[in-house]
Amino acid sequence: MDWLQHHLVAVVGTAIVLIAAFLVTAIGNKILTARVRDPRTHYRYRQLLSTIVTVGAVVLIAILWARLIPHHGTFFGLLGAGLAIALREPLLSIAGRIAIFAGRIYDVGDRVQIGESSGDVIDVGFVYTRIMEIGNWISGDQYSGRILQFPNAQIFGSGVFNYTRDFQYIWDEIQLNITYESNLQAASDILIQAGTEYTKKFLEGAQQQLARMQQYFVVPDFELNPQVYIKVTTNWVGLTMRYVVDPRKRRSASTFLYRSVFEQVRNRKDISIGTDTMEITYKRADSDSEASVRDRAA
Repeated sequence: MDWLQHHLVAVVGTAIVLIAAFLVTAIGNKILTARVRDPRTHYRYRQLLSTIVTVGAVVLIAILWARLIPHHGTFFGLLGAGLAIALREPLLSIAGRIAIFAGRIYDVGDRVQIGESSGDVIDVGFVYTRIMEIGNWISGDQYSGRILQFPNAQIFGSGVFNYTRDFQYIWDEIQLNITYESNLQAASDILIQAGTEYTKKFLEGAQQQLARMQQYFVVPDFELNPQVYIKVTTNWVGLTMRYVVDPRKRRSASTFLYRSVFEQVRNRKDISIGTDTMEITYKRADSDSEASVRDRAA
């Protein structure tokens, strides 16, 4: 009779736990939909709720059924050891998912690099993270068209580079090489003008993000306005402009800047583009000069 009663309690308890988990998930999702408008935040909270409810339900069901097993403490110990060995990678991936959300390592929509792979996060599942790949055979940090899937446990063994987590901009550079005879100041002004024109729309927002990030992290002050740096080589004078840009717009930004710079350079006669080609100039001696040289030699 006790055996039947314990089984009945386990069955009814399991049903109650499953129903409760379903109701908590459904109600929680409705509350999130009503109160959270940002799609990325809504996704993160929905996935976090799903993780907590699922793990909690599994633990409660295991406790209910463990009462039917004699020496259930020993059983759980052996079961836990066996699962830890047999399901090491999946369990690490589930732990990785919890770490991803709890530590805000990355979220859906973030651009990340993990190991040699880069892309935009499109899903964070229980075991796998999926990203829309950029790069590889495609230049300019643009999509290759492939979806890359890797286990969440990978975050424990490699660095995670997040392009957009707390500061949604990165620095990029364009270079202009000019000849030694060119007007260096004019070329620098052209670069600064083009960079300022491009960044003026979002520079204030970038400064606000930097100030907000400095409230939580020990981040030094750094220059966000476009800057030009000069390097003299054996072939030309190199001007490099450093500027902030949305990581998803690096290619379009450099295209805009190069077009703007070259349109202005072409209209100036005091600026010439430096190249790897070599220019050789020689002069022929006239007959009078040759004669005078022979007379002096005599």
